[in-house]
Amino acid sequence: MNDNSEMDIFYSKFQTYIDTLDIKKRNKYTIKSDMYLDILNVLKENNKNTSAKFKFWVRQTFRLVQIGSTDLVYVIKNDLPLVTHEQIYYRVVDSHVAVGHSGRDKTWAEIKRFYAGIPQQAVSIYINMCDTCQIRRSFPTPISGKPIVSIGFLTRLQVDLIDMRSVSYDGFNFIMHAKDHFTKFTWLYALPSKEAIHVANNLRNMFYTFGPPKILQSDNGKEFVAKIILDLKINWPDLIIINGRPRHPQSQGLVERSNAVVQQMLGKYLEKNKTLNWPDALGSVMLAMNNSMSQATKKTAYEMVFGQALRIDHDFWQEIYKQSKNCSVINEEEIDESILIDFNLFNEPVCR
Repeated sequence: MNDNSEMDIFYSKFQTYIDTLDIKKRNKYTIKSDMYLDILNVLKENNKNTSAKFKFWVRQTFRLVQIGSTDLVYVIKNDLPLVTHEQIYYRVVDSHVAVGHSGRDKTWAEIKRFYAGIPQQAVSIYINMCDTCQIRRSFPTPISGKPIVSIGFLTRLQVDLIDMRSVSYDGFNFIMHAKDHFTKFTWLYALPSKEAIHVANNLRNMFYTFGPPKILQSDNGKEFVAKIILDLKINWPDLIIINGRPRHPQSQGLVERSNAVVQQMLGKYLEKNKTLNWPDALGSVMLAMNNSMSQATKKTAYEMVFGQALRIDHDFWQEIYKQSKNCSVINEEEIDESILIDFNLFNEPVCR
């Protein structure tokens, strides 16, 4: 199904749903382009032909935001840009891909973080249409076991290997999957084999970047109990290495369940992009997992670790792109200072 036909089907189903709503709700259930312009004109004091009731509603609900030379409508309640009816499809698709086709709830959470004016029903309609999701839909059986308590980031790091030998690519046969038990932050690395040297090198790089965990937990595979892994304790003598029984849900439940998520998201990525190059896809899958909203914490793993959301201010970068004359590389001196000030989240002085 090409993008245009998929979009037509989406809007046809969406309109069918809108037609079932009460007549009073239909007009403002989504904001179409012509109404968006009316709202913009009221906020700019340019529209004298609209009713007083409409003007009152606009001023109570929306505010005008200027980004460079562009005027945008933001919803006051959540301080997010208003998306028009005609743009809903594109924003839902972008958000669904950003979370790695993770389903309705995570797609909806992603949308609520960045946009206003998109109903949840639009997300449900698209998810049920998504070919990638329907082809690779799975219904995993939950693993029940004794819960493991963590008290902070890198209190406990769980590590496992995913066997990819059946789809070996460019000499890579395994995925090393590491997961922080507290924040659910994920690291993924392509390995040529299960040899301990490959596992140890990636762990060492992680520890030098993020710091070592208090507890490193794995199964009893030789790749984890080999002397090279134990040598990590030379650099980090306080590191505790725990070996759970292979595939034992009480000990490795979190990372075992996440292995299924990795494989599912990786399969969807490969299907969507028509490629077999899974090592190169690991970065996209890892980012999508770390940028997915947790139902338990109501935050992404990225936010739990770094205390801030990903730097993906859509309106900011779109405006920068417009002013860059479609150049991939932009000179900082060419960026309008008003744009930098508008998106200076921490009120830091603009550096020149």
